[in-house]
Amino acid sequence: MNTSLNNAFQEPSTSDQLITDLKKVAEDANRLIKEVGTYPVERLNAARTQVEEKLRLAKLKVADLRDATVDRTKRAADTTHQYVNENPWKALGIVVAATAVTTLLLTRRND
Repeated sequence: MNTSLNNAFQEPSTSDQLITDLKKVAEDANRLIKEVGTYPVERLNAARTQVEEKLRLAKLKVADLRDATVDRTKRAADTTHQYVNENPWKALGIVVAATAVTTLLLTRRND
């Protein structure tokens, strides 16, 4: 298959990092909630500022990941469109083969 098509479908490693970061934000928030009773007002304000900053950064990472996913999806669609336009008979053959395999699997399942 076309190398650029393969690259368009690769998952970013940032999604794992994002999940880790969001879990850390949640853990920090839970820790702060448990400790809130012992904090003086000044410390509460500082803690609130910290949590707000971490949430702001998490939102930015989610937005970046969303944008990267949209870009990858568009590249994949463009690459697929280009491949089909340049190789219509190959594309048709792939569709026919996929349909045949799907039909075979579905008819076997019903037996």
